[in-house]
Amino acid sequence: MSKAPIRVAVLAERLGTRAGGTEVYERCLLTALLNKAVQTDGNQICPMVARSEALDVLPGSVRSACHVLRPGGKMGTLLATGIAVKRLRADVFHSCFVTPPLLGNIPVVATVHDLGFLQYKEQYPRLLGWRLKKTFNWTLRRADVIVTDSDHTRQDILALTDTAPMKVRTIHNGLDQQFTRKQAMNPLALLSYGVRQPYILYVGRLEPRKNVPVLIEAYDRLRSSGRFTGQLVMLGAKNTFLCDAAIARTDRSPFRRDIVQPGHVPDKAVPVFYAGASALAFVSLYEGFGFPVLEAMATGLPVVCSNTTSLPEIVGDAGLLVDPTDSKAVADALARVVHDDALRGELIAKGFRRAAQFTWDRAAEEFFDLYREVAMRDTSTRAYRTQVPVS
Repeated sequence: MSKAPIRVAVLAERLGTRAGGTEVYERCLLTALLNKAVQTDGNQICPMVARSEALDVLPGSVRSACHVLRPGGKMGTLLATGIAVKRLRADVFHSCFVTPPLLGNIPVVATVHDLGFLQYKEQYPRLLGWRLKKTFNWTLRRADVIVTDSDHTRQDILALTDTAPMKVRTIHNGLDQQFTRKQAMNPLALLSYGVRQPYILYVGRLEPRKNVPVLIEAYDRLRSSGRFTGQLVMLGAKNTFLCDAAIARTDRSPFRRDIVQPGHVPDKAVPVFYAGASALAFVSLYEGFGFPVLEAMATGLPVVCSNTTSLPEIVGDAGLLVDPTDSKAVADALARVVHDDALRGELIAKGFRRAAQFTWDRAAEEFFDLYREVAMRDTSTRAYRTQVPVS
């Protein structure tokens, strides 16, 4: 029996902002949804972006399908989205970050990536934390289904709110196709960023929950003990808030000349850094998914990561899991990965197999099934609505 075609408006509000994993999510999901729609008879995806800069990071086929809202400010984005959704006559609206008002009675699917702003309140500026909590509460009330990137984030929502379990679904992210085992090393490209082999790689911002000071302490231990002589490469933009601790710890390192921070690099250049590294070190305190560990596994780079939050769920047994607060444990795990060839080969093989389980094609199929489900619900009852938001 054929499935009825459906029209879905998707808001990718963070595209074009260099928002790290959130931007990767929106770019890859839009591409996968549009590809899946092309393979079916009648399905339509109507992507909406908040700024013209978003078009620069999208493939041509996605770029040509986008509606650029061009509003003024964040509130303007939300208001313009509500108007555009009505004009598009969509069957379902999917918000990848914040659910806007003025949507009428259209069924809503909303993605919630993590609850870092609740679990680590002290690490967010007061106004930003307040705004994120308010928009999260609104999303909980308005959405018919909340989608999370991991079971861990789903459990966080259920533990911290009175949301009905049937309302929160996990759809794991996929792997960006630019990350494959075929990526060749390019020492000349690395040198242009001040990077030379060997090096340990970190990918992510410098915000507090990424736990960069402990990573640098582990690196200092490795260097001081003579177990590693190469660089530590920290790839990613400085966060717009509270990165002082990471910067200060870098400046205090006796090996600070070998701690390289290329900053934000173009997406197409990132696989070169994975291909040339000795290991990925990712000892974040809190993650909703963790794209860097997936990207590392897919490119044949052994992973040392935290044994907390979503990371064990994503890595499985394909990496070394450590206590992210214990710099000695982090250093010892990195030393094992660098020097134990048998272990290294085992982790690389397991990493390839693990990464292959995460595909955007599978995620897009699950989303289309979800879109059809919510489109068929009786929107007058909203049976799964949350009545008591987080305080």
